[in-house]
Amino acid sequence: MMKSRVLAFGCHPDDVEFMAAGTLALLAARGYEVHIATMTGGEVGSPTLSSEAIKAKRLNEAEDSAAVLGGHYRYAGGCDLEVEYNSFYRKAATRVMREVNPCIVLTPPPMDYMADHEQTSRLVQNAAYIAPVPLYECGAPPTKSAPHLYYWNAVGLKDIFGRPLPMQFGVDVGSVMETKEKMLACHKSQREWLAALGWDSYIQVMKDWSSAQGRLIGREHGECFIQHLGAGFPQDNLLSKILGPQCVSL
Repeated sequence: MMKSRVLAFGCHPDDVEFMAAGTLALLAARGYEVHIATMTGGEVGSPTLSSEAIKAKRLNEAEDSAAVLGGHYRYAGGCDLEVEYNSFYRKAATRVMREVNPCIVLTPPPMDYMADHEQTSRLVQNAAYIAPVPLYECGAPPTKSAPHLYYWNAVGLKDIFGRPLPMQFGVDVGSVMETKEKMLACHKSQREWLAALGWDSYIQVMKDWSSAQGRLIGREHGECFIQHLGAGFPQDNLLSKILGPQCVSL
């Protein structure tokens, strides 16, 4: 019998680890098959290496991170800082969605700190919706239904106007913070790059964000989400049903 699958679909390698790796670890511990996908290879994410060199390194790091959970990594084929809502990216995102065929999808929120993330959110939402459409061709057969779709919190835990996003619930990830840290630490090529952007310790930044979200739900560490409840999508909160008391409403 095939395991139920969960897909965390971010824009760049390390996005998932910052915002949702704890939740993935909890799902993996419950027997779910974890898939991590990124729209791009992060090929501009270095102050010193060539785009080809940093891309190869980051794709390898993403594979190593997914392997921490016994999971799988997929690269959708896009280019860093060039993600657009067009036919190429729609087909690429839908192909990943269909090939994985998850019951749960986690992705960036529609409003985030940069356009690449926002376009990825829109593309993943579209892919989740049209994955079951029989006549839409993208190189993979259609699924039977749309998955449960959730948006994680924005980078920095605020929208572009500095306001907190309207999260629906938080997941208590205190028991799996070591795993989350181990996954993010796989992305060691980003230490120098993120330091250049003002994040002196990217591991500590992740911990600070996890702590801040934990305080919202009265726990030491948390990851917050809001469910996509538009027409055509499942209306029940499957993530809450699976995680039980580790899911705390806001």
